[in-house]
Amino acid sequence: MFVQANEYCDMNSAPLPLILVLVLVLVGKRYINNEPLSGDSSLPAAIIEQEVNFFPHMTVKETLDFRVELKLGSRLGKSARDDVVSELMDMLGLAKSANTIVGNSKVRGLSGGERKRLSIAVELISSPPVMILDEPTSGLDSYQATQVIEFVRKLADSGKTIIAVIHQPSQSVFSKFDDLLLLSEGRLMYYGEVPKVRSYLQGLGYPCAKDTGTAEYVLDCISRTNGGEEQQVESDERLDNLAAAADASTKGIVFDSGAAAVVHQHQHKLRFGMSKRNLPGANIFRQFKLLLTRAFNETSRGKLAIFIKVAQQVTLGFVYGGIYKVRNDQASIMDRYGLLSLIAIGGMNMSIAGTIRSFTKEKAIVSGEMSNGMYRTLPYFLAKAISEIPLAGVYNTLFSAIIYPLSGLQKGKFKQFVGLTTLHTLACEAAGLIIGAVSPNSDVALALFPAVIVLNIIFDGRNISEENTPKVLKWLPKLSLVRWGFEGLSVNEFNGLEFETSGPRRGPVVKTGKEALDRFGFGDRKLMEVVMAQRNIIAGCWLLSFIGLSLTKTKFEMMN
Repeated sequence: MFVQANEYCDMNSAPLPLILVLVLVLVGKRYINNEPLSGDSSLPAAIIEQEVNFFPHMTVKETLDFRVELKLGSRLGKSARDDVVSELMDMLGLAKSANTIVGNSKVRGLSGGERKRLSIAVELISSPPVMILDEPTSGLDSYQATQVIEFVRKLADSGKTIIAVIHQPSQSVFSKFDDLLLLSEGRLMYYGEVPKVRSYLQGLGYPCAKDTGTAEYVLDCISRTNGGEEQQVESDERLDNLAAAADASTKGIVFDSGAAAVVHQHQHKLRFGMSKRNLPGANIFRQFKLLLTRAFNETSRGKLAIFIKVAQQVTLGFVYGGIYKVRNDQASIMDRYGLLSLIAIGGMNMSIAGTIRSFTKEKAIVSGEMSNGMYRTLPYFLAKAISEIPLAGVYNTLFSAIIYPLSGLQKGKFKQFVGLTTLHTLACEAAGLIIGAVSPNSDVALALFPAVIVLNIIFDGRNISEENTPKVLKWLPKLSLVRWGFEGLSVNEFNGLEFETSGPRRGPVVKTGKEALDRFGFGDRKLMEVVMAQRNIIAGCWLLSFIGLSLTKTKFEMMN
């Protein structure tokens, strides 16, 4: 709608702007077998996507326990929830794999077929009467595909309505279905019973060899031929004829309103019925406890990730410690600054990069869980942030224990050194959370990574003075991760040192550590000021990450 700012305007004056106002309103009605649903009612159906991601280091039982407790925790007791989990594992043939980790492409765990069955099991928690499966056999060999469809067939025989989208079913998979809807080039080719499709197509004048399976025959009939001009014309005519015949054969189909009784019958079987909204089945404190436990388990069980990080810390510790041997002469002042600067920059690089890689992958999983109403953003984010603290302390203690004696840093300051490097790591991980939270995928996050690193290095307090920093950028040094990490380590290291005046010199003679700190303008800096600044950075990054995660999560428009 275009609206002019002023109805009465002077034609000789400058033209007034036109403002485009767009308002999105979703209006309509939803029915199940001619029974209306209110605007905020959930459909009694589950959609199982083609690729369902799980936390790879959780076992099958832990995955189901976690979801059952979050969905049904306020409605069922502990023994009843355990019965639900056992029933689902027995139904889907997962009982033997109950204590096997789920795994993924990099972590060995369940087979592809077992993961597909687990994805069905988690949706069966609410016992929906209708299940929609997107490509349930993709990525599976013929045996696993048949196994999955046989389990789906059992669900259909138990009274559920199963809708599956399959592009190239084998004959064994094809024969398990009751009804068939064929689509080609976006048009309906056939809708009816599976046993009748062969005779239907033959009746339209498309013969089939006796030794050709129905599934292969059907695909040949409805597929467009890519060849010469004559073949393409014949293909287009065939598809046009099939589309016209399908349109004619489906015009008389009506859905009997009496079938609504089936929905009501299934509704009584739902474990928690058709809810008005997607609300978690556990309170916020229970959500936090479950999410924190999962986060700790996932972090501690990632043996490969732990091994890589330990190897990084050990390698850097020996490399730095093998190169730098600081003493109390004048030349060692520059060496100490160089070593502490490398520690701050290296710690920032590894922490931000590691967080970006892991968090963007994890966000793809939790986004689906939150959109299903399993838990809220706040308890998830708090659990995620807190779970990173213990291992950060362990890694930095290991690194410090190697580099401190090898490089000869000041004695009596080891504990403060460990605390400062850990705090620096947590601040950098918090910055990585912001990047991961606002980025739609890991490619975008990694593209932002170099710019963040460069800005932090430029405004680290040494490459450009505070006085000469452009006015519009004077706020950046206060947020520089490298600056506060470097200043904290420098203040901790230099305070209390006395240097010899003999030996090679690097500029004016410096007798005390405070004089060395004065070279960079933070001789009067207190260690607590650095701690408070990094604490504020961590808190600010966590808050912005939470806001970013809340704004980028999947949202749905409510129908009026």
